[in-house]
Amino acid sequence: MLTQILMTTVLLPLALGVVIALPGKGGSRKSVALTALLIPLGAAIASVAIEGLPAFPPVAAKDKLPVLLLGGGIIFAVLALVLKAPLQRGVAALVSVLSLAVPAWWLGRNVLLANPTKAATLAVVLVIVALELFVVASSRSSKPAAAALPAALVATAIGTALTAILGGYIGMAQMNGALAALFGGWLLVRYIAYLRGNDDAFVLQGMAAFSFAWTAAAGVAMTVLFAPSAIPAALVLCVLPAAVFVALRWRRADFAQQPRALRPLISAGLTALPAIIAILIAVLNAG
Repeated sequence: MLTQILMTTVLLPLALGVVIALPGKGGSRKSVALTALLIPLGAAIASVAIEGLPAFPPVAAKDKLPVLLLGGGIIFAVLALVLKAPLQRGVAALVSVLSLAVPAWWLGRNVLLANPTKAATLAVVLVIVALELFVVASSRSSKPAAAALPAALVATAIGTALTAILGGYIGMAQMNGALAALFGGWLLVRYIAYLRGNDDAFVLQGMAAFSFAWTAAAGVAMTVLFAPSAIPAALVLCVLPAAVFVALRWRRADFAQQPRALRPLISAGLTALPAIIAILIAVLNAG
């Protein structure tokens, strides 16, 4: 049992993240579209490995999740091919809102109608994520603090995984752990490339960055909806690491005065702070 959990939650998604990262950054539309497709696809494969093949047509949320991830990846890949990056503000706002609101309603309509606390928590989470997605989609890629976005999403996934297990939802703890491993595998390959002199190693362009952040948000949304006793404040904090990334990028923080090997680690540590606080809140309120 432990071996299976290790395989499906850590080793498989970690390997998928490594494979997705290996082709290199790439700035062409096709390269961006491929990454935008492969990250949610990797998450869908991890979901199937953890929960088994989904029923079709899907009824339960755990069956809907891999379908949602695959569908999102296809849509984001198409958008990367047909829309010029960065997206116009109106288009970015529309894509950000619809890509979150429609899946949330499909996954948890009954929960949202029956549980005002979960509905309010999810609304706050989705508003924060929508703003983050809007910034990612409507802004040009930049090198300063580039490592902060994937690092922030690793922090989000780890924080959500621990909040989920303390909130009584082992399945989503595994799924969010798998997302952390998936993003971590990608980040590991790019960190090695960065140490070898590639200053663009961490840069995610357009819909590729959007797809990363949206995939992490799907894990948070599922946890908000279905974890029986997860702490709402902790779940809100779990989506704030990407907001720290936005702040670092606006300040063009590159930590150039620090040794090269430490610069991504510093930005990663800063983005992780909200998730660390979320974990502490979840632990203190457990039981």
